[in-house]
Amino acid sequence: MGSVWVKGQEVIEYMSEFVGFKLGLTVSAEQLAQAVRTHGALELWPDDLEVTYRYRSEAMEYLGHTLLTAFGDPDAADVRDSPLAIAPLLKEFADFGDLDEALKFVMNGLPELPLNDQGDALDPAPLLEEVSRRWGVDGVAVALRLMGTVNARLTSNLWTRVRRTEHSSRVDLRDLFDSESLPLPLGVFIDQRFIDYLDANTKELACMHWRQFEGLVAEKLRREGLKVGLGPGRADEGVDVRAWDPDAPADAPAVLLVQCKRTRQKIERVVVKALAADVIFEGARRGMVATTSAWSPGARSTVDARSYPVDEANQDTLIEWLAQMRTPGAGLWLPEGIRQVPRA
Repeated sequence: MGSVWVKGQEVIEYMSEFVGFKLGLTVSAEQLAQAVRTHGALELWPDDLEVTYRYRSEAMEYLGHTLLTAFGDPDAADVRDSPLAIAPLLKEFADFGDLDEALKFVMNGLPELPLNDQGDALDPAPLLEEVSRRWGVDGVAVALRLMGTVNARLTSNLWTRVRRTEHSSRVDLRDLFDSESLPLPLGVFIDQRFIDYLDANTKELACMHWRQFEGLVAEKLRREGLKVGLGPGRADEGVDVRAWDPDAPADAPAVLLVQCKRTRQKIERVVVKALAADVIFEGARRGMVATTSAWSPGARSTVDARSYPVDEANQDTLIEWLAQMRTPGAGLWLPEGIRQVPRA
């Protein structure tokens, strides 16, 4: 493997552009440095902007994969930690007698895949149909895993111009912590890139802007199929999010009222008592206090003792939500750039 000589400032600029292109995130030098401190590879990060450093190509790739992992790429960590793409497949499908032949057939077929109907990704169906005809279900399983492996490596590769999603513009990561603006005109309540980042950095939940936190909770309910209304953010009298059954008439009461508390402090009983009163007053079925912390024992005992229809969504709950809402791994999404993959 070769080496490159670059100044510290050039490393930072290159990695900033790399993250921006691959993930659609604008990140600062400080955020990059924090990422390598938190997720590893600190020894590869330049500590002097003017000094020229020698990087082996595999070290640069490791640094790039670490940064993608830190900012929310779902595949980069596996690519970084498993540099031999085929080795895991040989172990996983050791009992499949025609493995070598099937792998070669799929690799040879990948550059010939047609575009899908939308023209924004490759359609693996013709190749999978032929694999199924030759090797049945086992062959299809091998093909799917190989496609996902190749795709993950292409989308997270430091040297390719292939990316998972074509973002029309970049979003500044600082907005997650500083901005009260939400992407409401797009029909969602929080940018997916922020969800992916938080999934990779759950300790940042308590640091996000309170309005972004409200958006996160609203987006989770929307993805559950509810019709969601997000309050004004200020002067909302204690109810931040309301949710209705999707088929309910326009004048129907909300089925769920939510108060969002982005805080490091425990939620006390006065908060749940107030929300319980709102639930009764508005004729809702239940309430929820969503917090980046947790309820106090007193709050839980009050709800239990008085049978209040109020649920707790605490930090552990939020972490589960993020895992459900994050961008899935490579799977079968095969970008057009996969045409660049050489034949085996």
